[in-house]
Amino acid sequence: MTRTTRALIDTAAVVANATRARALAPDTNVLACIKGNGYGHGLESVAAALVTHVDGFAVAFIDEAIQVRRSGNGQCDQTPVVVLEGPHHREEMTVAAQLGLTLMICSEQHVEWLEGSPPDRRPDCWLKLDTGMHRLGIQPDNAMQLYARIRTALAERTITPAASTGNTVICTHFSDADNPDPERTETQIQRLLGSTDGMHALRSCANSAGVLAHPSSHMDWVRPGYMLYGGSPLAHRSARECGLKASMSFVAPIIALREIGPGDSVGYGNRWTARRPSVIATIAAGYADGYPRLAADGTNVWIDGQLCPLAGRVSMDMLMVDVTDLPQATEGMLAELWGENISVDYVAKQAGTIGYELLAGLPDRLPRVARDSVDLQQNMQQTTQQSMIESSA
Repeated sequence: MTRTTRALIDTAAVVANATRARALAPDTNVLACIKGNGYGHGLESVAAALVTHVDGFAVAFIDEAIQVRRSGNGQCDQTPVVVLEGPHHREEMTVAAQLGLTLMICSEQHVEWLEGSPPDRRPDCWLKLDTGMHRLGIQPDNAMQLYARIRTALAERTITPAASTGNTVICTHFSDADNPDPERTETQIQRLLGSTDGMHALRSCANSAGVLAHPSSHMDWVRPGYMLYGGSPLAHRSARECGLKASMSFVAPIIALREIGPGDSVGYGNRWTARRPSVIATIAAGYADGYPRLAADGTNVWIDGQLCPLAGRVSMDMLMVDVTDLPQATEGMLAELWGENISVDYVAKQAGTIGYELLAGLPDRLPRVARDSVDLQQNMQQTTQQSMIESSA
């Protein structure tokens, strides 16, 4: 591998963030969301790192759950795995039962598939209520009836999965938990509590924003996702303020330096024009590597302990940075596009999106490399300077 553009993955930081989630919700179980290829970090490596630090995993669909079962050299075989979208086909009831997976029940049809499965092919289930997100889930008024049917169907089983979350959990998903105004989130919490009043059921509400900002939502299971990877789900608090550590550093080398004069333009569309004699560094990363094309001029990258602004439109394989005020810049020097010194939330805001999209959307062509296997000291100065770029979103 000659091109040194890569995502350096720090699984120790992922574990530290999971520990932070447990500290914030000490009386609950922790279901780590590792869908979307572990939010771009590599599902199998994240699962292997977290398996002894959390109480279970959450994925989007069956294929991701199968991938979890293959990870960790067998360590993840007995770990509960909740499939959040539930079954897409009746046959997935059998697959889930065979692999010891837990399926989210999101509709009456799902309940019918469970009841119609042979007693030895009925997996553990969670029941999702739609309390305001209006994406998946049953109406709260039907919770008691469908919960009873699920419990009856599971009581008739002839097998008990080894990897179990215990009793069927009733859950919901927040639509607005990152909002500083808690009204909508509290309304959803009360709808869940009201619809399950008198039921001896475990409950789960809290996503990352719920873990960080809504203690009343912690209940029996919390489901941290984005916060595990060092991003802040809150518009009004940075990851650093939330006590989270960046778990990915997206780095790429300078491959060219050129001097331009006042009035010269850089990049497609001539969007950026020099106002002074300038030095432009070309960096070997572009939107095909996952850096957002819509990042604005002036978006900072971190080179040799200094902030340097983006100059011109990001292209497919390269981007350009103004290093006029970094006279020591040389070809081969690594730039941090996001990571410890430039938060992914900051870059996302500069591109008009969210960090979730940047992490989960990283392409396969960007190599993921364990951070502790790479010596960056020859190429990039590390720093503990407190003026690191954080998201103000």
